[in-house]
Amino acid sequence: MAFRKRTPKSLTPDEALVRMENFCAYRERCPQEVRRKMTELGIAGETAEQIWQVLESDGYVNEERFARAFAGGKFRVNQWGRVRIRLELLHRAIPPEIVEQALGVIDEDEYLTVLQQLLQNRQIRYDGDPHARAKSAAALVRAGFEPELVFRHL
Repeated sequence: MAFRKRTPKSLTPDEALVRMENFCAYRERCPQEVRRKMTELGIAGETAEQIWQVLESDGYVNEERFARAFAGGKFRVNQWGRVRIRLELLHRAIPPEIVEQALGVIDEDEYLTVLQQLLQNRQIRYDGDPHARAKSAAALVRAGFEPELVFRHL
């Protein structure tokens, strides 16, 4: 069974605004993601700019709020380090000063506790392996923790 790609029907500006409000209300979205969705829906030009202004003024889109939520969530849920979170936010075209503010949300004591727990888990996983130290360090650096911090706690 072949699937056909649906061609987007043209939306009225009011319908497009409602669709975008629902899209933004579902979860925090970065501006890049919102603009991409407008393009997918066939919203362009002056209409897109007007919708963008409404979304921003009504608080549906806020870079600072998105960055704080993203940084906090990725650290607490996915246990990412600051380096990886910073790169992901910059990849999403969030300005560097907002990225640094968002990283400030992460509590230093909690950060070190998570790092130590991850190190213990890795050391248990690689128990008996002659390369356990290197593998543990590499895994945590890939997770986005600062290399100097990883080696200090190893």
